Amino acid sequence: MIDLDNNSQFSLENLDVARLTKAISEHQNTVLKIGLIIGTLISAFVIFNGHQGKVRDLHQRTSSVQTKLDAIKARDAAIQDFDKFNSSLPKKLNEIELITLISNYAKGCHITFSSLSPSDNKDMGTYDLISISISQAQSDNFKGMMLFLRKIEKSPFPLRIDTWTGHEDEAGKITFNINISAVLIHT
Repeated sequence: MIDLDNNSQFSLENLDVARLTKAISEHQNTVLKIGLIIGTLISAFVIFNGHQGKVRDLHQRTSSVQTKLDAIKARDAAIQDFDKFNSSLPKKLNEIELITLISNYAKGCHITFSSLSPSDNKDMGTYDLISISISQAQSDNFKGMMLFLRKIEKSPFPLRIDTWTGHEDEAGKITFNINISAVLIHT
């Protein structure tokens, strides 16, 4: 059994250097092997710590790059959504184009009118409102007038029939007055 009280009084003077040197020289290969193993373990620990630091740095960089890629993808998706929204907006037209469009619709449906007058343009904030009044428009029959009204309502432009008044005479001719408005969205 080891006497702990004697070990507590250990000093370098009690150390027998000759015996220690003899023991080391007898077991020189073993001491060398133990030294190599300890050196290898220390080297492996240093290399492993250095590798762990590099791995942590690489993960941080990868995470940063992934965050940037996600932001780029979100921006691209927002741009696509905005482009889709812009393409879904109605086509723009001005007063002259609106008058020409209505005149062409009328010609195609055999509608004649005595006057076509643009009203005031109104700035409504996010859009402008253009109005046109047609007085004393005439159609030979009800079908022609309805075709004209449908062309206006189904136009690729944002047109709306605000008011319509009319009557049919004994010969079957339709005479009517109509107010048409168009919306121009500010973009």
